Amino acid sequence: MKKHLKLIFSILIIGTSLIPLLATILGYDSINLDRSSLSPMPALIKDDRINASFTSEFDDFFTDQFSLRTMMITAYNEIYANVFKQSGNDKVIVGQQGFLFFEETLNDYLKVNLLSQHDLMRFNEVLRIQNKYLQSKNINGYFMIVPNKATIYPEYMPSTFNAIGQRSNLDQMSEMDLNMNYIDLTSALIEQKSVVDDELYHRQDSHWNNIGAAIGYLEMMKSLNKESLSLLNMTLVKKADWQGDLARMLYPSKITLEQQFYFQLPNLFTFTKAIRTFEDIQIESVNTAKEGRLILFRDSFANALIPYISESFAQVNYDRTFPYDFNRIEGLQSDTLVIEIAERNLNWVLQATPILIAEGEKQTIVASSAVSLKITMEQQKKSDVFYLNARFDDQKSAEKIIAVKLISEGIAYDAFPIYQDGDVEDDIIEYGFSIYTINQLDLESLEIYGFMENEWIKLNNK
Repeated sequence: MKKHLKLIFSILIIGTSLIPLLATILGYDSINLDRSSLSPMPALIKDDRINASFTSEFDDFFTDQFSLRTMMITAYNEIYANVFKQSGNDKVIVGQQGFLFFEETLNDYLKVNLLSQHDLMRFNEVLRIQNKYLQSKNINGYFMIVPNKATIYPEYMPSTFNAIGQRSNLDQMSEMDLNMNYIDLTSALIEQKSVVDDELYHRQDSHWNNIGAAIGYLEMMKSLNKESLSLLNMTLVKKADWQGDLARMLYPSKITLEQQFYFQLPNLFTFTKAIRTFEDIQIESVNTAKEGRLILFRDSFANALIPYISESFAQVNYDRTFPYDFNRIEGLQSDTLVIEIAERNLNWVLQATPILIAEGEKQTIVASSAVSLKITMEQQKKSDVFYLNARFDDQKSAEKIIAVKLISEGIAYDAFPIYQDGDVEDDIIEYGFSIYTINQLDLESLEIYGFMENEWIKLNNK
């Protein structure tokens, strides 16, 4: 009898493990709501020869795309979340009362792995250079941070998570005297969350909902000293039609719709060309009933802002390019530019060089001393300009350098205190400088100055 039971058990185990393969052969599949990139079916023949990596690539493909995969992932994650109150996906945090949080915001919530004080000063120098350029074009510059959901709703984070540090990057930045007009959304959102009847962020999405975006819009318009729509006095229509990005990650085969809120807008604006979604890299709207031209360098949080802002300006140019491309503002005749960025992405500002052509000026720099500091520099031509990207070899000694000036043929240039490596999203900041120039710089005769400890130091590349 025991032998029969062992045989039946073995058959069940083997049979169960073969179900995905059999379903794949028969063409059965399950819905996949997760938009993460999946490994494609590899080609057996590549470049007119047998693909030597076919087996490993096929393994990646089958692991990502075998039939019933998303159903199994969803079932596993539901059990894990409901029974153990934990997440089966390392990108998603299961919070309280149905709230999900993006794992990439955890360091901000715990207030760990922060930007150093010198990083914050470098960040401010980046804003200064950008703002100086905008002022030369008679454009008012503003900087706006959209807080993470956990910053506004910490009470729904798992009780096992407690802040370790005292102040987050956002806290520290809000307390600084920034070199660009700052729009404080955090205070407005925290104040309003106890006033409005509905939540401001989606429970199962990493972004704010249309009400949270409306409060952000009102605060932005107040800072710009512009007339705004009376959104909070408008009639709201509620529809259970929103599929959250975090829900898609955690439950890729399950449709879990939550409420979204829709304001009855006048819809006076139009887009100058057809758009696929608000995720498009470039979007332009026009509104003949309004005045003023705005440029918004933005990320996905601004998707929900687009209808409100487009109702409020004669022309708006939305740009999701990163690094920020200041060449895009030429010819737009805008009077205002707002840089919007999510709290979770603040590190990116110190990892990617804004595409902004430096305008040199005659200037004498008085250095208090000189130091030898080996610098690896690479200059290349990009389109019709030159890009210099430089890294300090001794990263420990360079940590205190918060600003860099270059002098070439008697002309001084502000360089961004940014070294751009191959991955601008890895949250690893390396010290160096970078700059776009019209003319190629002679690296042999280039004079390099670093600002540290409140004084300029000449950096000899040796």
